[in-house]
Amino acid sequence: MDIASYSSDSRAVIKNAREVAAEMRHPEIDVEHLLIAVIRHEGSEVESILNQIDKSPGLIESIVEGYLKDQSRKSTPRENLAISPGVQAVLNQAIEEKAKLYDALVEPEHIFIAIFDPKSSLAPYVRDKIDLLKEDIYKAIADSKSVEEIASTVSTPTAEGAPAEEGKKDVSGTLRYCVDMTNLAAAGQFDPVIGREPEIQHLTQILLRRRKNSPILLGGAGVGKSAIVEGFAQAVVAGDIPKVLEGIKVMEVDMGALVAGAKYKGEFEERFKTLVSEVVKSGGKIVLFIDEIHTITGAGTGGGGMDAANLIKPALARGQLRLIGATTEEEYTKYIEKDKALERRFEKVKVEEPDYDNAVRIARGVMPKYAEHHKIEYSDEAIIGSVKYAQRYLSERNLPDIALDIIDEAASEYAVKKEFSEVKIPELDGQRTELEKLIQQCDGKDPEKDAEDFNKLRSAYEEFSRTVDRMHEFWGHRLETGSGGTE
Repeated sequence: MDIASYSSDSRAVIKNAREVAAEMRHPEIDVEHLLIAVIRHEGSEVESILNQIDKSPGLIESIVEGYLKDQSRKSTPRENLAISPGVQAVLNQAIEEKAKLYDALVEPEHIFIAIFDPKSSLAPYVRDKIDLLKEDIYKAIADSKSVEEIASTVSTPTAEGAPAEEGKKDVSGTLRYCVDMTNLAAAGQFDPVIGREPEIQHLTQILLRRRKNSPILLGGAGVGKSAIVEGFAQAVVAGDIPKVLEGIKVMEVDMGALVAGAKYKGEFEERFKTLVSEVVKSGGKIVLFIDEIHTITGAGTGGGGMDAANLIKPALARGQLRLIGATTEEEYTKYIEKDKALERRFEKVKVEEPDYDNAVRIARGVMPKYAEHHKIEYSDEAIIGSVKYAQRYLSERNLPDIALDIIDEAASEYAVKKEFSEVKIPELDGQRTELEKLIQQCDGKDPEKDAEDFNKLRSAYEEFSRTVDRMHEFWGHRLETGSGGTE
């Protein structure tokens, strides 16, 4: 273990884990001792993460302590406590987590993430009781930890030339105008990207070039241009990229946030220029992504005078700025092609609409995400039908977007109608019971002599019929309860 890779807080956690194991008279430091030490350590990012995911530190600690008290004990001198292979694996994994979050040193939160990695030797009992996934921790970090804290980490010298405080971060505030796509990918926020391997490979090849290393994705609305960038971010997190690109961050520029609050002329350009400067300073460790990239031209903003294109041309020309753009071919022709200097600084990647077979593959690939969200199961006929009917009746829109919209909308409608039926069916049962009672009361009576009773029966029957008609209109043929699928 390279102790220089760990911050003072992380070293304190490891030391405290040794103390926990010694107090419990265990022969070696296990992952559970390390978890208790991480939870007990005050002032770390772990506290914020637990608050974000609504987990009580005291409850986690009590679960782990309860497990450890049942383990065999052995009287061992403190100084002779060994570090178990499981702890060694966790500490090595923490170094990888540190790299993913672009931090300079291993912090307690990196150890915390590594403990809940599926490959760690954390006891199954503890893992089940705590019920916390690694993806949940990444999502909490993505929600709570500001982008500027994870986008760049440098150690700045003091006036006397001495090193700055350990792990101190010096980051431009302009990076708050970006969204960290690699962090979201690590948190499992993106859908699987199916059938776009050639486009992702082409994009990766362009990013590796010395010059003209900025790809621009061209394709119709809904063909999956942004999904390709999400797929690239997932590849970065998974390590399925060339070594030259390992450790990079894919940051999506939020153009709306850049423009918002710009009170005086030129403030937008000043923010954008500073952002580009910070990306250039990262030495290729940050790749920017701008969706609807035609909006960076003055013409693309309706002539409002905010022309960011001229600010990035020098950095693009020298290959200092890696920028992924996405736009439609119409917008590209209308805005980007008119600026020849800007056009030649990008390398085009054509994104075609998938054919029928590939669209079905894509729909099948992302279906688990939709099924998990809507708490239903999709039949294969429903998946195939979404593509078939989208092509037949909604040809003005592109696959796979329209097919996924159909799937999503169908499940939403199903959920609403199912909930409605669960309320209405008991009402119908009650009305039917009342109707049966009225029928029994009128049994054997003369309709002319007992007109009042028969009028009550007739009125109840008409109300019941109207309710049933509404039920059929709203729920169709699915009157059966407990149905768990959609077609």
